[in-house]
Amino acid sequence: MDVGGLSPRSLKDLASELGLSFEGDGQTLITGVAALESAGPSELAFVRSKRFEDLALTSGAGVLILPEGVKGASSSFIRSENPALDFARAVALLVQRVSPEPGQSENFFLGKTAHVDPTCIVADGVSVGAGSHVGARTELHPGVIVYPNVSIGEDCVVHAGCILREGTWVGDRVTLQPGVVIGGDGFGYVADHLGMPHHIPHVGNVRIESDVEIGSLSTVDRGTLGDTRIRQGAKIDNQVQIAHNCDIGERVIIAAQCGLSGSTRIESGAVLMGGVGSAGHLTVGAGAFIGAGTGLHKDVEAGTRAYGFPQQGERSWHRTVAALSRLPDWLRRLRALEKAVAHGTEKESSDSRTRTDGSD
Repeated sequence: MDVGGLSPRSLKDLASELGLSFEGDGQTLITGVAALESAGPSELAFVRSKRFEDLALTSGAGVLILPEGVKGASSSFIRSENPALDFARAVALLVQRVSPEPGQSENFFLGKTAHVDPTCIVADGVSVGAGSHVGARTELHPGVIVYPNVSIGEDCVVHAGCILREGTWVGDRVTLQPGVVIGGDGFGYVADHLGMPHHIPHVGNVRIESDVEIGSLSTVDRGTLGDTRIRQGAKIDNQVQIAHNCDIGERVIIAAQCGLSGSTRIESGAVLMGGVGSAGHLTVGAGAFIGAGTGLHKDVEAGTRAYGFPQQGERSWHRTVAALSRLPDWLRRLRALEKAVAHGTEKESSDSRTRTDGSD
């Protein structure tokens, strides 16, 4: 894995930093991380569950992170209740991603009364507008545009080409991947007596709380009057559209290419898989799960699942999917039945004519 500098650790030291127990040679040196199928003798891999034990028993990984009751080919391993999470923690320790050059470029614009903390990293071509504030240790990568009166917290990473419009507020430890646009005007129009659409001024803002991550080329529109909100710990994938006045709850997961119409409310812990679309002014309850490609046209209750277009509950959707595979057979049977009925009707008509002729 070549994404930056490596920080090798012994099995003993890594387990200690993770707060987990290990078995095997504690001096085994871990120099990298890899997938279970491709890991080599000096690399770390993980096994998600018992389902993958066969792969673990043939893996060439030098060290494995294993759940309880699962065996692997390596005699050196770390036990974990949540192998995926602990593997992610291990990767953060072992692989140091490349950061931009430390310090602040001479080739960046700082507006009047704007403040960029001296500990920030600021790359070439960055613009920070008047009255804006950028907190300690935040990174602004090349070409980032920060409009006036924006507040960005501490320890944030704003990648190349991001745009934060005026009035946007961002908490701490927020990551914006390349090309994210925050605070653009929402899609709000009103027609006059001739049917000509007129843009409604959007004077609200966007508030993004701490520990949020937003993927490349995603957009979050400013509120029409009140704010659009992304609450703490929400994770948003690439190419997602969040319209004006949406409220995205804590720890919500939104996968790629979802589009949420205005004033949609997604409550805490809900999960939206890829390509979900929503009508406006509806609510997805806490902990709900929305399957890929679902078209939401009504509220979803907390803790339930919705699938399909138009949306259906889980049981209804499974019945629909099961029925779809039987449609070709049903169609053949229906056509055969139609022919039989038609033939029977013709025979009955012929017999009726014969009886009529015989009565003469």
